Amino acid sequence: MSIGFEFELAEASRKLVDRILLVKPGEEVVITADSGSDWSVVSATAQAVKLAGGKPLVLWFNMARGVAMEAEKDIAVRSIRAALMEADVWIEFNRSWLLYSTIYEDVMKKDKTRYLILVGMTADMMVRLIGRVNLDVLFEFQKRLASIISRSHDFELKTAEGTSMVFKNDPSRPVLVEGEVTGPGDYALVGQVDWAPLEDSINGVFLVDGSIYPPEGLGVLRRPVRIYIEKGRITGIEGGREAEMFKTWLSKFNDPRMYNVAHIALGCNPNAKLTGNILEDERVWGAVDWGFGSQAPTYKGKLGLASSHTDALALGATLIADGEYVLKDGEYVHPDLRELVKELKE
Repeated sequence: MSIGFEFELAEASRKLVDRILLVKPGEEVVITADSGSDWSVVSATAQAVKLAGGKPLVLWFNMARGVAMEAEKDIAVRSIRAALMEADVWIEFNRSWLLYSTIYEDVMKKDKTRYLILVGMTADMMVRLIGRVNLDVLFEFQKRLASIISRSHDFELKTAEGTSMVFKNDPSRPVLVEGEVTGPGDYALVGQVDWAPLEDSINGVFLVDGSIYPPEGLGVLRRPVRIYIEKGRITGIEGGREAEMFKTWLSKFNDPRMYNVAHIALGCNPNAKLTGNILEDERVWGAVDWGFGSQAPTYKGKLGLASSHTDALALGATLIADGEYVLKDGEYVHPDLRELVKELKE
């Protein structure tokens, strides 16, 4: 029986394995999936690993009721950790992610594994966000965008809906070109550039009109949520029922670290759309995401891990770096990017 996207998914999986993860013959590739994963994506990726000469191993387990450290209450932690500690590559498709868990922390400390975060990936997403994207052009776009960010110090973020924020960069911290896998470490889906600004410099109001996840029950917002931030910490949340859900979820951890601003991310995948799946939402063209709670060591910030992590997204953003427009109303307008914008959107 047809499952849909058979040919397109095969092509996208090969691009993932060969072009992004650079799987070599003999490498052991562990794919994690839970009962919320799209099995067609898991199967196609395992087959692509085999065709590349790798040795695939699929770990399938129940979907946890939370993410990060909270997820570990529901799953076989010791067995999953044991398998991942020896993996050359870890591809995470599970919907309840293990990023920022103790499993993740132990695997990253060993400095052996190339870990790619593709949580909740569906066949449709895989085809649109990997298979039908010109990776060469997108990587060049991300590199140029990262270069602009890296050489800038003072930033202003605005949206027509009400975002008004300022923050500063530390030039010693990396700006990540997601999807560009260069060795052991954690990586995310192509179509995003992200970094950790100086935490104490982050101030203002973030008007979230795209999505928030987790917790379950949010996703695409019906009403905007207003987040007040002072010196890199959430100081207030307003906006009706969804804002109350978000406040309740943050407070249940009884962990002050959950209110820390962990990173910012710029979305730049031309085929991404707002769906409620945060993996895709963060990559919507011209969207800006702030992450709260755990901060990955990759960012070289000062926060470390918290009880969990969440992301909140604003659409149609304007970002000004050292007085020069990078984004304006959701469109990349910097002179260094214009020609590549045309190529990506053809």
